[in-house]
Amino acid sequence: MILSDEMRRLTQDFQEAYGARSAAVADIRTDTAEELAEFHVAHQAMAAEDARGRLEYVDELRRHTAAFLKELDVAHQAMAAEDARGRLEDVDELRRHTAAFLKELDAAHQAMAAELRAHLDEQESARRAEAAEDARGRLEYVDELRRHTAALLKELDVAHQAMAAEDARGRLEDVDTLRSDTAAMLGDLRAELDEARRVWSDFTTLMQQRRAGKPVARSRPPVKEYPPAEEVAAGDLTVIRGIGPRMQQRLNQAGIFTYAQLAASSAEELGEAIGAMERLANVEDWIDQARDLVRTD
Repeated sequence: MILSDEMRRLTQDFQEAYGARSAAVADIRTDTAEELAEFHVAHQAMAAEDARGRLEYVDELRRHTAAFLKELDVAHQAMAAEDARGRLEDVDELRRHTAAFLKELDAAHQAMAAELRAHLDEQESARRAEAAEDARGRLEYVDELRRHTAALLKELDVAHQAMAAEDARGRLEDVDTLRSDTAAMLGDLRAELDEARRVWSDFTTLMQQRRAGKPVARSRPPVKEYPPAEEVAAGDLTVIRGIGPRMQQRLNQAGIFTYAQLAASSAEELGEAIGAMERLANVEDWIDQARDLVRTD
C-alpha cells in the first residue's frame, strides 16, 4: 500500500512537470508568433520608406530635367539672333545629349526598381526560412521531451514490477533510489528548459539589435562550477550531479571507485554498470564532471 502511494505521487509529479513543460512550449510559440508579426510590420514599413525615397529621387531628377529643358528652350530662342547654321548644330547637339541623358535616367530608374524588388524578395525569403527553421527546432525539442518522458515512465513501470519480487525493505530502498534519480532527472530537465528560455531571450535580443542596427555581441556559454578539490572527499562519487548513494553502490560493484576511473570509462561501460537505470542517467555528463574534477586535483 505504501509502495502504491509512492508510485502514484511519483506519477502525479511527472504529470505536473509535463504540464508545466507544455505550458512553457505554448508560451514560446506565442512569443515567436508575436515576434514574427512585429518583424513583418517593420519590414513592410522599411520597404515603403525606401520606395518613397526612390520615388522622391526620381521626381527630383524629373524636375531638374524639366528645368534643363526650359533653359535649353530659352537658349534656343536666344540663339535665334545668331548664325542659322551654328544655332541648328548647337541645338541638335543639345537634343542628342538630352535624349541620351533621359535614356540613361530611365535605365538607372529601372535598375534601381529591379534591385529593390530583389532585395525585398531576399529579405522575405530569409525571414520565412528563419521562421521555419526555428519552428522545426522547437517541435523537435518538444518531441524529444515527450520521448524522454515516455521512456522514463516505462522504466518506472519496469522498476515497479521488478520491485514486486523483492522484500519490503528492498522495495523501499529502490523507491528512494528512484525518487532521488527522478529528482535529478527533473533537475536536468528544468536546466534544459532554463537553457531553452535563455537561448530564446538571446534570440529576441539579437532580433531587436538587428532591427535597431546595433552591433550584435556574441554570448558565451556558462562555465561549469564544481566545489574546490579540498572540499571533495576522495572516492565520493555522489559529488557528481546525478549520482546518488544507490548509483554509487552500483558503480563500486562494477569496480569504479575514483574520479579518474569514472573519467576513463566510456558511456557504454557505465551503461552496463548501472543496468536498467541507464535511461535515467546522463552518463556522458558524469564523465565530463569527473574529468573536470581530475583536472582540478
